[in-house]
Amino acid sequence: MFSEFKRRFSNRRQYIDLLWVFVKTSFKMRYQNSILGVFWVMAKPLLTFLLMFQIWSGFGKNSQVGIFPIYLLTGVVFFTYFQELVIYGQMSLLEKAHIILKVSFPRQIAVVSSLLNALINLFINLIVVFFIIFINRLALKPEGMLYFLFLVITLFIFCSGLAFFTSILTIRFRDLKNIFDLGLFLLFWSTPVFYTLENNPLFDQSAIDFINSIPFTHLLNQVRASFGLYYEIDPNFALTFFIVSVTLLVIGWRSFSVRVKKIAEYF
Repeated sequence: MFSEFKRRFSNRRQYIDLLWVFVKTSFKMRYQNSILGVFWVMAKPLLTFLLMFQIWSGFGKNSQVGIFPIYLLTGVVFFTYFQELVIYGQMSLLEKAHIILKVSFPRQIAVVSSLLNALINLFINLIVVFFIIFINRLALKPEGMLYFLFLVITLFIFCSGLAFFTSILTIRFRDLKNIFDLGLFLLFWSTPVFYTLENNPLFDQSAIDFINSIPFTHLLNQVRASFGLYYEIDPNFALTFFIVSVTLLVIGWRSFSVRVKKIAEYF
């Protein structure tokens, strides 16, 4: 009995080490031979923020948000996090096909390691967010920051479950990459990532109702609520989001465990 426990513990330790190797390798390869290196992580959301701030700051002044620059930056950074979770998870098996075909290991590690890169990128981008918060002297509450961390982790769980489906499907149907890219592009423009809905002459009530019907809109509102910028923290949303995410993860894991055994012929 003890030897069996020791063997399982040893295997788990090896899997954790392998996961860490995948994370480090993917992160280094992504910015290899790049002059700016890791600063490219911050470049896209920061440049998007600067451009959108110049365009939309006039509407932000007339809205009910707390501090528009922080409102805008939190939206851009959090959407970038979601976008990377979806894309990295979707492409995780294809990008590691040369390893998967040669080495035997739990394929879930390949998926999770890709998602962890998106999480690392988020924490790097949060440096910019908290710098802007410091400049604007926005007072943050501990419970708000804990709620923000909860949302970050729950979205990670949700996208992990999603990736266990999309990573398999993308191997067989390569067009899914373009479909997801288009979907994320449309989601960026159809949710209040960079604009506000209050006192905005560009939207009539039907457009506002449509935008508010998108679940990601509510997630963005809750992210901003955690910073004390917009809306109030909604425990019912948090609980529902967590239950849905865990359910998707469990179903996705089980489906992945069965289907991943048959993917080698499609690489």
